[in-house]
Amino acid sequence: MEKKFPIKIIVIALIAVAILVTALNSFTVINPNERGVQVVLGNVSDGVLEPGFHTKVPFISTIRKFRVEPKTYEVTFPVGQDGAITKDMQTVGATVSVRWMYDTNRIMDIVTTYRDDRIIELAMRDNVKASVKETTGKYSIYDLVAEQNTITNAVAAAVLERMKAYPIQISQTTITNWDWSDDFDKQIKETANRTQQVKQAEQEANIAEARAQVKVREANANLEAERLNAEAIRVKAQGEADAKKIEGEGIAAYNAEIAKNQQLELRLKELEIELERAKRWNGKEVPDAAYVVPGTGAVIPLTN
Repeated sequence: MEKKFPIKIIVIALIAVAILVTALNSFTVINPNERGVQVVLGNVSDGVLEPGFHTKVPFISTIRKFRVEPKTYEVTFPVGQDGAITKDMQTVGATVSVRWMYDTNRIMDIVTTYRDDRIIELAMRDNVKASVKETTGKYSIYDLVAEQNTITNAVAAAVLERMKAYPIQISQTTITNWDWSDDFDKQIKETANRTQQVKQAEQEANIAEARAQVKVREANANLEAERLNAEAIRVKAQGEADAKKIEGEGIAAYNAEIAKNQQLELRLKELEIELERAKRWNGKEVPDAAYVVPGTGAVIPLTN
């Protein structure tokens, strides 16, 4: 015989489940990286719900949560009908990465103006493509490689301008990849090879020029060394000549002085002789050649 549950127990169980469901729908928790907006019967309540515990009216109100941490949205469009056209009429594709997050001061706008946050991402996709196509049309396909930073900055500025009405903050826009036809890819490689050859030739020319300059500097250094050596030799020779000259002048002056002294001594001798003659003078001229008799003073002239 089958055992039947009493109706009373079934009713109590249903009531308990209803109470539990009601209790679970009476509160919510907003995490630190979230913000919330409460909607009651289709009307948005004032104020943004900050992180923490929040109560709500069960079944007639909902709390929409929005993560306010940075996220990345990537847009890729291939080469083809949807590609971007360059200034020289080449079709290219691109992959663009946008780093963004919700503006915490405009969380209410997400619900009141756009209803669904997916609308914002769709708008971002379309505006990123439009920004890339608009910017790419100002450059040739060769510029995409040579002017990557300039083009990326221009695309980032265009994306910011197009998305400024939306309640988000864009921190970075990066073009992670350019795509073009295989034929042009071969052309790029050939151009790169030729460019590399030109750069190599320029480097070799620069090396040769540098070596030539080194030789010139070495030659100038050697010439200057020789000049300084010759100057040193000249100065030394001049010094020796000056020394010889000074030595010769000294010898000449010494000889002159000796000659003067000899003349003076000779003159003194003459004076002595004259004095002696004066002492011996007896009224008669004493000949130059005479013999004076010692002790007598008699003068005997010397004749041949």
